[in-house]
Amino acid sequence: MRGKRTIFTVVLVFCSAFVFAQQAMVLDDAINDTVNFFQSRLRPGSVVAVTNIEAETRELSTFIMEELIVSFGNTGTVRVVERSRLEVLQSELNFNISGSVSDQTAQAIGQMIGAQFLISGAISQYRDMYRMRIQVIAVETAEIVGTRTLNVRYDPTLTGLLGTVDPADEWKYQWIYAGFNVGYSAQVQRRDGDWEYFLDIPFAFSIYGLAQPFDFFGIALDFGGDLFEGPNFSVLPTLIIRPSKFEINLFLGAGINFYSGSPVVLGGARGGYNVGPGIIYAEIRPIGYFGEDDSIALHVNFSLGYQIGFIPRKK
Repeated sequence: MRGKRTIFTVVLVFCSAFVFAQQAMVLDDAINDTVNFFQSRLRPGSVVAVTNIEAETRELSTFIMEELIVSFGNTGTVRVVERSRLEVLQSELNFNISGSVSDQTAQAIGQMIGAQFLISGAISQYRDMYRMRIQVIAVETAEIVGTRTLNVRYDPTLTGLLGTVDPADEWKYQWIYAGFNVGYSAQVQRRDGDWEYFLDIPFAFSIYGLAQPFDFFGIALDFGGDLFEGPNFSVLPTLIIRPSKFEINLFLGAGINFYSGSPVVLGGARGGYNVGPGIIYAEIRPIGYFGEDDSIALHVNFSLGYQIGFIPRKK
């Protein structure tokens, strides 16, 4: 019985450690947690300096450094060297605040600006999140006072500083989208002043590519139609709205029919929901055909389809 309890305890501890290891916080909370962690490890009145944070972008590095300076200064227990004093030394000692700095350079920095402890670190991508590591070094002895490592999840602050987007939202920010749909079509036709209604519901389809250089606007090249008139090639300016996981497209354009060579005017709307890397959607598409004998045919296609993006772009 005691053996089973021991095994159960080990498994419970392992699972708890695994869950804890997977926890991640937003960047602001990670910075505050780091300051709280080191506050009790630094002697009251100590002089500290934030020397460098190695990061993918200078914006991210600068943000973390400035937030650490403000947060440590607000503790009231330590004195923080102003960043302006550190910037004066950058060209003289040839170091980059957003890159790695050697221990010798760090100690030289500390001695020149009168700091007793140096705060440095790095933040880099780790699986589907970022890992931030901050350490404090004593200038006089080069001893590591402590190291704090935290997982940081994507949030608007982090993605903005990286110039990227949350992986969960990558489907929203692509240069090119490709989609297809299949469904049914109904026809109303006007010949010689009379309207004719067709109850047949033949197969309808569309294959398109959408170039989207802007968040809310794109241009689509579309090849699609139905069994009434055959395929059309069309150019469709498109308004794109992507709130949350939903997507709405409104399009209106013109084209030419492959069989008759007659012009067509078409528009429509599609709405869908993010599933996997793309969007599964429903579409309604009215199409107007203009014949040489002044005939007019109106087709309305009802379809289901899927759209996926290629070539990520920045938000």
